[in-house]
Amino acid sequence: MDIAQLTPSVRGPGGLAHDSRSGVEALYSTGYWLLARDRVADAAKVFRVMLHASPRDERGWLGLGECHERSGQHHIALQLYGAGSVVAESGVRCLVARAQALRKVDLSEEADEALDQAERLAADRNDDELVDLVVLARGNARGKKKP
Repeated sequence: MDIAQLTPSVRGPGGLAHDSRSGVEALYSTGYWLLARDRVADAAKVFRVMLHASPRDERGWLGLGECHERSGQHHIALQLYGAGSVVAESGVRCLVARAQALRKVDLSEEADEALDQAERLAADRNDDELVDLVVLARGNARGKKKP
């Protein structure tokens, strides 16, 4: 399927509307709509376009990472979450997703390091919602640790 068929609202006479917030929102919605229907390959294409249009939007990194996780490509997902944590405007959610993905491949120490980094970043941004997200991720990780 052609991406232009999926997201006609983000195309203009000159191609992809790079600065269009509505275009990015359309891509985001379309990507998760496709994921909800298990159309992982199509969703990955949409999230790739989203990353080209708005690389600082962490949702593109998170969406594409999820696509690779669902496809069993955990190491690619880890790389995407890591890149997103550097490139995206906030990066905290990408670090939390990276920590969760690291736990799935039994790399608990690296996961703890990612959460430490996420916690520092959230605190530096003085964002209580992001701090709470990290605390929740830590709590979930403690409940899943092997004895």
